[in-house]
Amino acid sequence: MHILFVEDHPALRYAIAKELRMHGHIVQEAESAEAALVVLAEHEVDVLITDIGLPGESGDVFAAEARALRPTLRVVFATGLESIRAPNHPDAGPTVLRKPYTWEALEAAIASAS
Repeated sequence: MHILFVEDHPALRYAIAKELRMHGHIVQEAESAEAALVVLAEHEVDVLITDIGLPGESGDVFAAEARALRPTLRVVFATGLESIRAPNHPDAGPTVLRKPYTWEALEAAIASAS
């Protein structure tokens, strides 16, 4: 599966992307919404995993832009904040992954992403 992983914390981005690759996924990484939009324009992506609390443009706004570019893109939101629920826009899907998460939780989120 082709995954775009958007996370602004470099160590976390590296570790999760490495784990995804070890499990057979093709992974592109980005540290911001702006960088991720470039990746979306240049690479095949099936699933977007994005932090909600990105610097600059938030992950939910970015996900809406990403879906405008790729309507079939499946989205998983990740957050460390307990008070955040699934972003409320029609194409977002309900998949929210709470940090810290396990590998099993990440795989389940990817499988259930809409």
